Formats: sequence, C-alpha cells, structure tokens
Amino acid sequence: MAHKLRDTRAGTFHIWTHCVWAVPQLYKDDTDRLEFLRTLAQVTVTKGWTCIAYCLMTSHYHLIVEAGDGVLPTAMQVQFRRYGSRRIVGDDDLLGVFAYVANNPVEAGLCRSPAEWRWSSYAGSVGLAPLASFVDPARLLRCFDWLEGDPAAALRRRVEKP
Repeated sequence: MAHKLRDTRAGTFHIWTHCVWAVPQLYKDDTDRLEFLRTLAQVTVTKGWTCIAYCLMTSHYHLIVEAGDGVLPTAMQVQFRRYGSRRIVGDDDLLGVFAYVANNPVEAGLCRSPAEWRWSSYAGSVGLAPLASFVDPARLLRCFDWLEGDPAAALRRRVEKP
C-alpha cells in the first residue's frame, strides 16, 4: 500500500518524531540536546520557517512551526529525518497542541510544571525565562489579544490548568 503524501502546503504544523523503539533515549546527554537546538535554530533561519514552540523529551521531540509552501520536508531533511506531522487548524487547535506539547514532560513524570522543563520553549513563551532567539510565540500570544491584561499570563493560565 502506498504511503499517504505529506502535506507540504503553507501552514502551521505539529511535528514529532516517529516512535523511537530502537533506542531508549534520543539524546545521550545535554550536549546532544544543545546540538539539536543549534541545528533547529539554523534550520529556522536558513529555511525560513517560524518555530513557535519546541519540547525535547528523552525519546522524542515536539515542534510547532509555521512553514511556507514546500518548506516543511526540506527543513526536516537537514537533521530531523523520520517524523510525523499534522496541520494545525485555527487558534483553538493551536492552543490545544501547545498545551499538549508543554505538558508532555509533566505527563511523563519528568517535572511538576511545564515551566520547570529546561528543554522546552514554554517558560520563555510565557515570560518565566529568557526566550530562545529562534522561537517566536507571537502567533500563540495573538490568540489572547482580545483579553484585557497580559497575553503571556493568559497563555500560562490556559496551559497550566489546575
């Protein structure tokens, strides 16, 4: 049976690695994680996509990116080889995916709150830590422009539901 063709049209995508059943950990150590982030930063600049969010887990990673026509497969070929992707449709979908990605380390028992996970862009996106230079959470924050107050605080409330 033929594989379904990947969606390569412009849009916003949730990207994740395929199941990494052959190895218990995708990253050997923090140096590996830093190298991954360096490459992600380079891809963001050279391929011209917008990295909205990332979260590196022990055996996989998640990205939320906005990419132009044909950019997704060429950007992912640089290092990230086998991956899954799903088009994000609308603000509610974007916020739901972001909450899922941010809470992944909490659900895995690696930390108590998403802001504690060092290998995620979450804390920077909600103003609790410096934001990585290649991450642009503006699309997330615009979902809260209509609210009075701080959009980053509103995003944090949405993600960290009690």
